[in-house]
Amino acid sequence: MTIMKRLFRLPHFRHLGTFSARRTHSLVVRDWTYGEEPLEDYEPSGYHPVAVGDVLSHYRVLRKLGWGVYSTVWLLTPKFGALKVLTGLGSSAPELHELEYLQRIRDSSLTHPGHSHVVQLLDHFYYRGPNGRHLCLVMDVMGQDMSSFARRCKYRRLPANLVRVISRQLLLGLDYLHQECDIIHTDIKPANILFVPPGNVSTFFEDALGSGNSAEVSTGRNPEGMLILRTESQPMPYPLPHGDVNFQETWNKTSVKLADVGVACWADKVSEHFTNLIQSPELRAPEVCIGAGWGKPADVWSLGCTYPLLAYRTDGDYPIEMIKRGEYSDYFYNDDGSLKIPMPKRSSLRNWIYSNGPYLNTDVFLDFLQLMLTLDPDKRPSCRELLNHEWLRL
Repeated sequence: MTIMKRLFRLPHFRHLGTFSARRTHSLVVRDWTYGEEPLEDYEPSGYHPVAVGDVLSHYRVLRKLGWGVYSTVWLLTPKFGALKVLTGLGSSAPELHELEYLQRIRDSSLTHPGHSHVVQLLDHFYYRGPNGRHLCLVMDVMGQDMSSFARRCKYRRLPANLVRVISRQLLLGLDYLHQECDIIHTDIKPANILFVPPGNVSTFFEDALGSGNSAEVSTGRNPEGMLILRTESQPMPYPLPHGDVNFQETWNKTSVKLADVGVACWADKVSEHFTNLIQSPELRAPEVCIGAGWGKPADVWSLGCTYPLLAYRTDGDYPIEMIKRGEYSDYFYNDDGSLKIPMPKRSSLRNWIYSNGPYLNTDVFLDFLQLMLTLDPDKRPSCRELLNHEWLRL
């Protein structure tokens, strides 16, 4: 299976007909297996079957943390870490360079303040299984992602002071990738922003494992008829604070990291990337949408779209110069730069924020966000420039 074919096996690309649910006393109970990696991808060059209790190299698997199109991720011991077991394709495809990116991230400028806000490689090894040879990456073990944490917050919105704290950290981490590592992430999204476990990491995970919440397991057969056991993903929830969430002090010790450089790109080798259609569709930069070429500014755009506290809306028209160089512009625009299919009028970003307020320092935050969502990538500020913005200094 090719890289692009496997990408289109992701849940948001799969047909809704694959979804299954049963109704019990008016409550819809979803089959958890449909939220896990596809059973049919346990095939040659696909996933390696892993189960709790397995030993890979000298690491023992304790819990499933999640999965992606190229891997499953597990909590391991003797020293708590995250074990990312890549598919056979993810381990061998010449278009993917995750190990190289992680080694560059680990070994570049350790004194840069963004180094600590990118997930770090601790170890790696190869493991041979029934579906091929699998690259196994041992990395920092993290808590839940930003999107799932936001769903636990009031109104499903991140508190304003938390947004400010993590915004600075994410810009530092992204600046580290851009300036020190020469890496474009290409997949900035809430699911790839992870909370650092608070306090002592060992105590945090020992308490979580001792809570008695055992994962469900399911068996099925892959296309070759082999019996496969799949385990329910159980990310580690980040604890909600006891203090007032509106106070800055409540979040001062909160830390996040950027994760998953599996589909990243060397900044000086964009033309060699396996696809020009980078990023999740809802977070895709305008220059990517029309095929006008992309670089580091595309990451800044995606970061500006990640905050779950609001739905983003950009104001203004695409620059005519960008439309003219867009490979796909003819699908969307007339020669004069007008849209072939007029878009319905919607509320501006300013009105949306105010209608969902009150929000702390709304005008200053709006300016910060609008800079990140500048339509012209040549005018979009860099991470380093955004780090000097007034909103981060309040």
